[in-house]
Amino acid sequence: MDFNEYINNNDDEYASFFLLLKPLFGFAFLIIVGTSGYMLIEGWNLLDSLLMSVTTLTTVGYGFIHPLSFQGKIFTIIYISFGVILFLYLATEFARYIILVNFGRILSKRQMQAKLKKVENHYIVCGYGRTGAEIISQLINNKLDFVVIDKDPDFEEIAKKQNFLYIVGDATDDEILLRAGIDRAKGLFCALSDDVDNLYLTLSARNLNSALVIIARCIKATNELKFKKAGATNVILPYEISGRRMVASVLKPLVVDFLDVVMHTKGQELELKLEQFQLKKGSSLENKTILSSELKQKTGVIIIAIKRNHDFITNPTPHTVLQADDYLIALGTSSELTAFECFALS
Repeated sequence: MDFNEYINNNDDEYASFFLLLKPLFGFAFLIIVGTSGYMLIEGWNLLDSLLMSVTTLTTVGYGFIHPLSFQGKIFTIIYISFGVILFLYLATEFARYIILVNFGRILSKRQMQAKLKKVENHYIVCGYGRTGAEIISQLINNKLDFVVIDKDPDFEEIAKKQNFLYIVGDATDDEILLRAGIDRAKGLFCALSDDVDNLYLTLSARNLNSALVIIARCIKATNELKFKKAGATNVILPYEISGRRMVASVLKPLVVDFLDVVMHTKGQELELKLEQFQLKKGSSLENKTILSSELKQKTGVIIIAIKRNHDFITNPTPHTVLQADDYLIALGTSSELTAFECFALS
């Protein structure tokens, strides 16, 4: 594999060191040739022939172990010439390796900076821990653009392998957030390991983009109000959510199992998803009831809730009238939701 191809493919840079094995194999081959030559031409034993070939090839200059015959002298002259050529080749390849690795790093950083400047309407994930990794997985599944920020130097190699936009730095630094395009971003996930850092990040992000959707992880429930005051759109309490899920698994195991099956069984008939759609003014569904719109018959989705202004209408009746700017919470399979989006929002 050519080194330039390696750089373009963004493989692990340490793997490129194996490109130097080619001249090293050539060196080993010449040692074998030299050892065999001295054994055949001069009739020396293996150790003397090996020592002579190594000292000759490396141009150490310890002198001749035994007097050389005419044929041995000719062989040594040719052998030394090959040794000098190999040395120059090794030096050239090593210099090329160093230059291209450094050039590859610079090129990779410039390409990343160029992509970061172009990205917009994206999401920023701050913190690549277990929570951050799961957020990224969900964003990839939903084919959404995102940038990940983490200050761990080892994170860069992970980001390169998974081929997503990243910045190695402190997410609480305004300059880093601006490099991630926070002024053009759609949302931000605060998934740092500490509440203090997440709180400071929330405050900084809200100051940099007042329209940003900020989802913050909060370890201590007592800090939830502080996150809200700092500008968080939603605050996630992982311990409380886990506790509720554990209790539900005991009290309502069938309900939990059913939800796991229908919400997380990808690519199968039981798969169901919840999606939200905003009913735009002028939509074909505006001022129609759920029954008269025939949503269920034409698309297969079920409207389980409507958010109107700041209130939720849960389990709306078939006679509920749909209005412009309503948010419809719909339940259905991926294909049904796609059909609903084309039908209802056209």
